[in-house]
Amino acid sequence: MRSPWRRPGGRTRRTIQRTRPLRRAQLISPFGVGAITDFRNDEALMCAGLDAWFTAANRAPPDDLRFREERLQQRLGVQYFVRPPEFSEAEGRPRIRVPHVRFPQWHYCPRCFRMGKATLYGDQPRCDNVSCSSGRNQRRMIPVRIIAICEDGHIQDFPFRQWVGCPEQDSTLCALQFKAGRSSASLAGIKIECSRCNRVKTLAGAFDRAALAAVGTQCDAARPWLGQEFGTGACVKQLQVVQRGGSNVYFPIVASSIYIPPPEVDASEDIRRVLNNPVNWEPIKSQRVNGKVNEVIVRFLAQQQGVDAADLIKAAQTKLDREESGAVPASTEEEYRRQEHDVLKAGLMNARSELFVEPFDRNRYGWFTPYISHISLVRKLRETRVLAGLSRLMPKSSPSDDGVQPLARTRLPWLPAIEVRGEGIFIEFDRNRIEAWSSEAAPALRIRGLTDDYNMRRLSRETGRRNIDARFIMVHSFAHALIKELTFTCGYGSASLRERLYCNLEGPNLPMNGLLIYTASGDAEGTLGGLVSQAEPGRLERIVASALRRAMWCSNDPVCIESPGGGAQTSNLAACHGCILLPETSCEEGNRLLDRATLIGTIKDPRIGFFDAAPIK
Repeated sequence: MRSPWRRPGGRTRRTIQRTRPLRRAQLISPFGVGAITDFRNDEALMCAGLDAWFTAANRAPPDDLRFREERLQQRLGVQYFVRPPEFSEAEGRPRIRVPHVRFPQWHYCPRCFRMGKATLYGDQPRCDNVSCSSGRNQRRMIPVRIIAICEDGHIQDFPFRQWVGCPEQDSTLCALQFKAGRSSASLAGIKIECSRCNRVKTLAGAFDRAALAAVGTQCDAARPWLGQEFGTGACVKQLQVVQRGGSNVYFPIVASSIYIPPPEVDASEDIRRVLNNPVNWEPIKSQRVNGKVNEVIVRFLAQQQGVDAADLIKAAQTKLDREESGAVPASTEEEYRRQEHDVLKAGLMNARSELFVEPFDRNRYGWFTPYISHISLVRKLRETRVLAGLSRLMPKSSPSDDGVQPLARTRLPWLPAIEVRGEGIFIEFDRNRIEAWSSEAAPALRIRGLTDDYNMRRLSRETGRRNIDARFIMVHSFAHALIKELTFTCGYGSASLRERLYCNLEGPNLPMNGLLIYTASGDAEGTLGGLVSQAEPGRLERIVASALRRAMWCSNDPVCIESPGGGAQTSNLAACHGCILLPETSCEEGNRLLDRATLIGTIKDPRIGFFDAAPIK
């Protein structure tokens, strides 16, 4: 995007590039491909598709931005991942900019209310009215507040010409005006006028579900982030008017994975770094000799990278043998997480690895011991978060779901991703105790209505049922209560901690009843151990007891504890911002499927709570 710097009289003096900063992590969520970002100077832009990211670099991501996470690569069907480029003005630093398109295209002048339509790749429009172009610069127009989206992920400008009823066939021929807030603060106070045909209409009723269908506007399958201002017109989904900054405009589909070290993890960190670089690994893999690594090539790489040649040959052969062993990738999310669950449960005592898990004896945790079967201190971990798709209006859970839009016009061998290094606490609940509790009538009866309504909404969106039970809701609610309490003791804010749930919803013969609380905002060097230290014996049981005591009473009680349903799409019972709700970036379920009564019971029936016999009262 370029902005003209004009001399008096409107003549262009020179073109400058304005800085519009975004952090790398924000380009995965919440401002990834297809998302609208509001910048300074009343400017709204949409992140462009991946096939436009590296056009200045021959459409290939630079080598230093590539990295591998083999389990997640197999799951998503790509060859490698790419960190979003980081622009820098410093000498010798990369200057790759992430491209954006201008959307919404309709803008209006806040002074004279005249409307103008920008192009996807053009500058922010300026008002050409004489009263607005006096002085050094013409007055900038600002983007309109409303747009239209559909359930299939398409997005387009609000049809102002059709809404006001102007007979012109081209919107740019209309003399439209956007007059906001003159008579009322509601939508009825926003008037759309066409001075050419003298038609006037307010935006009252524009947010009604069938409002655009009533004026003859259908979704034309537009995808501005892919450069498609006008779509094919084949979409049959109904358009819905929303605010430009509404939370339902953009739902990124982010796949995440905890890194599980492969067998060659015994190699040094320098050797692992060489093998994990796709630029080095591809020639090793493609130029084998009789099924073995080509030692000439490996020795050359070892000399080039400054590592021991014999160690590199051994590690490369181990990695090659593992890849050719024909290991079948996990077909479901549950199978995928089971691999992580088993490692976190068993432990991995290798301080050189990027996953360092130290199991602790559960018998050292006092009153908490009967409730748990395993506790592990995750002193080091690496999480990879990948942007795999996007949806609008309603969130989707998988890139293969209907209504998920792609990130590029053509299929690319990579996806954007970031790595987070941190620490965590893994807790596995005792199987016999949790099964005995969940099989009782009181917990099952309490959450039956919640799960039925939740699955009914999923079926209405054609996303399939989920076998949610009281056990899952209890583990999820416990994770929220524990994160809330940890924020008072470990030095991290609630938005800096995340949950990862391990529950067998599909395979009852292979139970998982665990959770991982880990840092979500560690830098490239990891964290300082403030979270792990809270899981040591003598401290964790006090923190859990305090968390459960806080869950017993909410500032919104008795309304909260007696709630028949609330939260996002009424998918919670006793859960609100006064007790166990977290920032949505910390919760895997979007602050849904929560009920603190499954932890401590209700006033009328304490048997509902899993911890009813705990010394917390």
